[in-house]
Amino acid sequence: MIYRVIALVTLAHVGAALVVSRLARAFSLVPMCGAGRWIAAFLVVDAVVLYAMLERRAPVFGRVWWQGPAHRAVVSLTFDDGPNEPYTSRVLDVLGHADVKATFFLLGTNAERYPEAVRRIVADGHELGNHTVDHAVLPLRGPRHTRSTIRSTSDIIERICGVRPRLFRAPHGWRNPWVDSIARLEGCEPVAWTLGVYDTDRPGANVIRQRVVDGLANGCIILLHDGRGSELHADTSQVVDALPGIIDEVRRRGYLFATVGQLIAGEPAR
Repeated sequence: MIYRVIALVTLAHVGAALVVSRLARAFSLVPMCGAGRWIAAFLVVDAVVLYAMLERRAPVFGRVWWQGPAHRAVVSLTFDDGPNEPYTSRVLDVLGHADVKATFFLLGTNAERYPEAVRRIVADGHELGNHTVDHAVLPLRGPRHTRSTIRSTSDIIERICGVRPRLFRAPHGWRNPWVDSIARLEGCEPVAWTLGVYDTDRPGANVIRQRVVDGLANGCIILLHDGRGSELHADTSQVVDALPGIIDEVRRRGYLFATVGQLIAGEPAR
């Protein structure tokens, strides 16, 4: 999908550049050789804007946490798009058995569907994050909508469990010039991820586990999913099945686990 967006926006801007350059030549506003410069300028602007919007780690719009300190053998497990039952509870069972704390980026609509799962996440000592109300992408949304979806999601979560999220992750990691600043105004630090393993494609539990193992590094923030957008009863069983092996292999390789908040703050891990 990212590549389709890039292609469409770039083609649109190239077309606009050609129209503008032809009009400019028709009215003798620029010499014939100026057309290439117009197109080149549009393409450069496209590249910068699209990079900033679609690259989750891009610092163009402000700082976003996508990795912890590189000198510490600590990683974070994060789960997006939940809660989504029965899979969120099954993830919590695995984490509880292994004594691992994780960070859950919740959707407001799903939190309202499964309030008991939200309360259990908190009761089990995990960290909550804001992932918007309904997973709608933000780059083409204005500041009013952006603030509304972030604030509404935090309000929903706080009303359910008494805890207001202090972290925010944009759907797909896509942002615009005001997403990060609005998130901070709402008390949330913007967070992306180091390692995504495309578990929502359902490649199989063993593939998910191996992708995580292959991508491990100090400070790694690992993106997994206990839901799939606002889809009802989305099947994320492969993540559940992969999780015990992921935890065992992470520990075998000498890494400790921390929540994203602990990773950012440099707090002790286990």
